[in-house]
Amino acid sequence: MVRIPISGDLMDAIGPFAERVENRSLLLDKFPFHKLWGLGDLKANDAHRWTLLRISDGGSALLSREAEAKRSESQRLVERNPEKSQRLGAEAAIANSLSATRLGSTELTALRSAHTRRLIGLFRSAFPGRSVAAIAELEGRLAINLADSLIQNAGISLDRLFGMPFIPGSAVKGVCRHAALEELKSDDDSNRKGLFEDFREVFGTSDNDFGGGDLQSYRDLLGGRSENFRGRISFLPTYPVNEAKVVVDLTNVHCPLYYGGDRKRGIPAGQLGPLEEENPKPNPFPAVERGAQFAFLLVLNRTDADVRLIEPAKRWLESALTVRGIGAKTAAGYGWFSLRPAVLEGIEAAEKTAKAAAQAKANQGADAKAKAEAEAARIASMSPAEVAREKFAKLNEDEFAKKASDLTTLPAEEQKGLLLTLSGAEKKDTWKRWKKSDKPANKARVEALLTAAKNHGVNLP
Repeated sequence: MVRIPISGDLMDAIGPFAERVENRSLLLDKFPFHKLWGLGDLKANDAHRWTLLRISDGGSALLSREAEAKRSESQRLVERNPEKSQRLGAEAAIANSLSATRLGSTELTALRSAHTRRLIGLFRSAFPGRSVAAIAELEGRLAINLADSLIQNAGISLDRLFGMPFIPGSAVKGVCRHAALEELKSDDDSNRKGLFEDFREVFGTSDNDFGGGDLQSYRDLLGGRSENFRGRISFLPTYPVNEAKVVVDLTNVHCPLYYGGDRKRGIPAGQLGPLEEENPKPNPFPAVERGAQFAFLLVLNRTDADVRLIEPAKRWLESALTVRGIGAKTAAGYGWFSLRPAVLEGIEAAEKTAKAAAQAKANQGADAKAKAEAEAARIASMSPAEVAREKFAKLNEDEFAKKASDLTTLPAEEQKGLLLTLSGAEKKDTWKRWKKSDKPANKARVEALLTAAKNHGVNLP
């Protein structure tokens, strides 16, 4: 049976194609479908593309349609080309198995976004005046971390727990540093030293930067200081605050034989032709769909750092997002962002509202607790008879009449409490009606109550 090569007990738990795994990060890192597993000549694009489709939003439906198309073609070729028909049927079965994968629920996506929004509020309140928070929206697709995958040039940064796309802090720092370098190199000599100091303080430097690196021409500005210096700004990983959809994109290798050569015929690269005879071979890769909004967070990582560094760090972040882009293929329009300050204001306003509501609830709880403690203290200061009196005073007429009729069955303190209730204002009118009544039951009750009152030393009016 064709399946991903895994142990039998694991296959029983997650399925032969890991179709019961709901985390796209786990599916991509541990359970990709390889071209050599199952069908020896299965096209690489099918195997890789199917692996990527099943971790993408809406990919399950696409795999189902592809499986149905292959199944129909297989049935059509049963007599004319049995070998191809059998192969198409096997491919249809694989695609159908992969389509059974169900990613995490929409509640999980909402939870991840809620966590990010909550993080912004906690971050701003924890580091007032020492941090930068910005919301930016993708204006094109985002290809991030393509090189980090079991599938060549088809990786993506995915959160281990939630399986949602994110941008590593190292990537954010890298593009901000590049933006800062461009500003540093294009500035005139009048502000050269000031910009260099800001760059050094924000990002830090190492001996490699000055030994043939980007800062080689700025060594004279060190003034005898060490080349190795730790930056004062930390660049946090960037997570989405809304739904960030993962899609499968394609790039074509138009002339693979021309660029790679033909090993079977022993022809090296660059010597094949004519080029128009080659068929383009698309290479699939995952990307984050446009419209995703990410929260970018920067913070001073030392208490003795100059808060003034926040300003250049923020400027370089905004330049990196809106002018240079993040990730791969930025020259083709990928990874470009636009700032959304209104979204950040809305998140901060919602956070304040939530805090106010939580505080109001806490205050209500504190008030209720204080009242309960006061009530408990008041009751503790009362005698058992007084406690019983309050209990009987709350009974309605029928309930109180039954208790009075069963007076002799009650404990002594409760008897006294009932009699005190009759002697006070709570049941004064009830006692008058019973005394004036000609009903035998009321007369017997009044007689028993008067006897009990005499025994307990209670004066009934």
